[in-house]
Amino acid sequence: MKEIRPPADPLVGWRYWQLGADARGLRSVSLRRFLWEPERPMRASCMTGGHQAPAEDCDCGIYAAPDLDTLRSHGLCLSPGGLVVGQVSLWGAVVIGEDGYRGQYALPRTLSLVEGTVPRESRSSALESLAAYNVRVSTTGLDDAVGELSGAVLANLVMSLGTGATPS
Repeated sequence: MKEIRPPADPLVGWRYWQLGADARGLRSVSLRRFLWEPERPMRASCMTGGHQAPAEDCDCGIYAAPDLDTLRSHGLCLSPGGLVVGQVSLWGAVVIGEDGYRGQYALPRTLSLVEGTVPRESRSSALESLAAYNVRVSTTGLDDAVGELSGAVLANLVMSLGTGATPS
């Protein structure tokens, strides 16, 4: 089902982000070349269909899960490095699916740095970077942020690559 949501009445969902290089800025987890700039709405585009995103008969759009439990159950595109979980506001055209949403426009609403995914010495600069989004910023444990299997795989990746981060 597709509906139009005004910016003043967004649909709120949950998603993951990856911290950019040197713990600066947010990037989409699956399409890391997309930078979420502080206080600037992200606009979806279709990379394959050449139509306005999101379209009901396509997979395009900015993804969000309806709640944290649903997000955790989907797993994530695992990559060592700073992981952030939080709420996102979606507006404009929004496709509502069985297990999530795809929006035309989005802005972070809350952000939580996942403990143990950045080196201890980079934690304060990562939190400072997140503060630039002008939303509530906090930290959360790995087990609270991701599902059990994703957490175990991510912890093993971090340890095997020696990134300096230590899983909580």
